[in-house]
Amino acid sequence: MSHPLYVAFVWHMHQPYYREYTGGEYVLPWARLHGAKEYIHMAQILAQYPAIKATFNFVPSLVEQILAYAHGEAVDRALALSRQHAWSDDDKAYLLAFFFSANWEKVIRPYPRYNQLLALRHQVRGGHQLLSDDFYRDLVAWFNLVWIDPLALEDDPEVLALVEKGQGFTHGDIELVLRKQQEHLARVIPLYNDLRDRGQIELTTSPYYHPILPLLTDLETALRASPGLPLPGVSFRHIEDVMEQVRRGVEAHRRHFGEAPRGLWPSEGAVCPEMLPVLERHGIRWFATDEAILARSLGVKIDRDPAGHLNNPRFLYQPYAMSVETGRTAVSPGPTRDPPMAAIFRDHTLSDRIGFVYQGMSGQDAAEDLIGRLHIIRERLDDPDHPYLVSIILDGENCWESYPDYGDPFLHHLYQRLTEEEAIQTVTVSEYLEQYPPRQAISRLATGSWIGGNLETWIGEAEQNQAWETLAQVRRELVAWQNATAGASLDVLAEAWRQIYIAEGSDWFWWYYSHNVSGQDHLFDCAFRDHLASVYFIIGRPVPPWLTEPIRAIAEPRDYRSPHAYITPHLVAGEESSLEWAGAGLLEPTASTGAMQPAEATLLRRLYFGYNPSSLFFRLESRSAFGPYQVSLFLQAEAESDQQPLFLTLEEEVEVGQTPFGANWRVDLVPGFGATLRLASQRGSWLEVESSVESTAGERVWEVCLPLEVLGLSLGSQVGVAATLGRDDQIIESIPSQALHCFTLADREDV
Repeated sequence: MSHPLYVAFVWHMHQPYYREYTGGEYVLPWARLHGAKEYIHMAQILAQYPAIKATFNFVPSLVEQILAYAHGEAVDRALALSRQHAWSDDDKAYLLAFFFSANWEKVIRPYPRYNQLLALRHQVRGGHQLLSDDFYRDLVAWFNLVWIDPLALEDDPEVLALVEKGQGFTHGDIELVLRKQQEHLARVIPLYNDLRDRGQIELTTSPYYHPILPLLTDLETALRASPGLPLPGVSFRHIEDVMEQVRRGVEAHRRHFGEAPRGLWPSEGAVCPEMLPVLERHGIRWFATDEAILARSLGVKIDRDPAGHLNNPRFLYQPYAMSVETGRTAVSPGPTRDPPMAAIFRDHTLSDRIGFVYQGMSGQDAAEDLIGRLHIIRERLDDPDHPYLVSIILDGENCWESYPDYGDPFLHHLYQRLTEEEAIQTVTVSEYLEQYPPRQAISRLATGSWIGGNLETWIGEAEQNQAWETLAQVRRELVAWQNATAGASLDVLAEAWRQIYIAEGSDWFWWYYSHNVSGQDHLFDCAFRDHLASVYFIIGRPVPPWLTEPIRAIAEPRDYRSPHAYITPHLVAGEESSLEWAGAGLLEPTASTGAMQPAEATLLRRLYFGYNPSSLFFRLESRSAFGPYQVSLFLQAEAESDQQPLFLTLEEEVEVGQTPFGANWRVDLVPGFGATLRLASQRGSWLEVESSVESTAGERVWEVCLPLEVLGLSLGSQVGVAATLGRDDQIIESIPSQALHCFTLADREDV
């Protein structure tokens, strides 16, 4: 009898360590909000399908924050403002800027009052003083309501009553929502422990403050995957910090979950051979990383067909025994493990489809696509005599707000179908390894992470390198003070070193990377330096002036530029933009504001947008040929008058369902022809418009000119735009990623 195809879902739960040392406030509320929503919800959905197994990885510093909120010991600015009865002008400015931090299309617009508040925000254009206290009370209530377990919005009578009330919220209503959030946070750890005790899940850990282990070992490990990468001008080699971060992670896991972890997800999937003896010493039996690391470790090329299926699947879909001896350079020998430590390697195509692609599909279609791909894997393995394991590993929280209905239709259909499947069986990783130990070994583990197989997301750019130099300097001065101070208090030393370990976390260096723009970069910069400055405060020394200077310059985000002059470019679609586009605005893709990032670079490179008194202009650039994709611009252009678009061709109506992004205009690239312009009907279909659209396309560049008259626009109007790539009528990538980018057709003579 042949084996089923075994599938291990590993959901990684992580948020940065948000608590400042100075004042103790949490700089951002995401541990609280995700804890009250996705962390509890993911477990509740899985519990409805007892035949489905999964592995959940909790970063210890996240668990610390969840428990602090659950016990009422943590406060972030958003929480403090939510508790207030009234707000100052500065408070209102913050509320207006931050309390729409949710997916506008999938989370805000389904609730009429919240959507109305968003529209009012657009209308006042930052004028927080123009809005009433009733506006801000409703805003505070809705922001906290949508960041709560979706099941509570439907099944909890008290919460449901608030959703149905919709507006006119009182301070007491807000307090009820905050109390519900705290109750959910208090249930997170017990719920996962219960699922573990039932044998349905495995719980694993990470190094305590989520550091990049290879870089703590030695910054020069980054050169193994990226020769020539600029490195900081200091030496940083601290295998002892690797040991301490792992030790703390394992001990915290045992404390919170009642047993030592068998598995570990290295922060960002970042691995190197030197870390293996550390993991072995602390009883770790398996760890996980990305397929790119496996390919480099074995010297094997990853070969996929155009649909993303592996042509050589057997090498990826199995665990490997690790040769720990190659890493024994600075770590004293630990017990030899029998069986040896194992590694699993994630299929990043399947993982990224859940993380980034399926949110643009119906839940049923997405689930069927994943199950169909698993069947194709089983067919291509064509090896009934051996068991194989497909590892699907991704963030457990960040993608779901971009799915319809928070991803519930997808997860329910997926879990139900997998329950019924005989040829596919879900397992926890340890469950599989206990039954099927590795059949092959890796003699030398490659160094890198789950992003591009390298470490460039955390080192190599000027600001990242400056951050490493700053960390190294503070650490050196702490060691010197410790060596020179006889009888230093152990409590003082422990707290000072804790701040060093916090500053070693991956998230600080993630946000110094130019590709990752959060809109809150200055907060991360301040928090990073706050933790290092606190070292001096704790040991009773003055904070050096150089530590008070920002590492990240306060400047316009690098992925965005607003239009600043009229443009009238000739449409030539050259590989490089001409000076005629210099006055245009531009948008570039940014990573998710969490730890999510596609394993491969995005295809869309940049979108220029500009105008003059008579026309709109767009230039879309891609990193690869447009040929295989459906390329479109979606626009929200509200006419200033009752003027109707010209020459509707009704017989060319195209049924497409709900219009993406709430757009009412669509421009499609038609290879070899030019472009078509369509208007959204009230039924959600597209009506083709006969118009004088100008369009020129090259292999990787598309330029478009649209007369304002056709769209019923004039100077002073506001326009929203998103550029998309699609396949099989599903959007797979867009700039921006979640909502239209809105800009005003300002009269430049008035500026």
